[in-house]
Amino acid sequence: QSDYHLKELSMGEYEQPVVGMKSCHEFSNLEGPEWSAREWFVVRKASVQLDEDGVLSPCVEMGVEAREQFKGEKGMEDAPITRADHPLVKYAEAFTHYFDVIAERRSVVYHLRELAKASVLAKFLLEANVDMEE
Repeated sequence: QSDYHLKELSMGEYEQPVVGMKSCHEFSNLEGPEWSAREWFVVRKASVQLDEDGVLSPCVEMGVEAREQFKGEKGMEDAPITRADHPLVKYAEAFTHYFDVIAERRSVVYHLRELAKASVLAKFLLEANVDMEE
């Protein structure tokens, strides 16, 4: 759901979650009418911290990335390099900048971040061979 909502927000289907944020269509007025790209959520940084009481806390830094696309032999293909001024790249940068604020305002983004934290903690526990039988 969060991925679908990201697409809706970026295309301007809903009001932006942060005042002053523009949809990629607002950015594209400068670009022209014809362009294609895709976007997705990423975990930029992940760690597990141990506090003084022995509690493990997963930490994640999330964002959005975008890639310009072109029509190739096999349909739509990713461009090797996406311009920094591409409308969807600009939107992805703004979304990443405000990610934590957006997560507090949009529950699907909040829950995605919580899922990422749970995944980071699960991976840590598996890799550390922690016995969870107790």
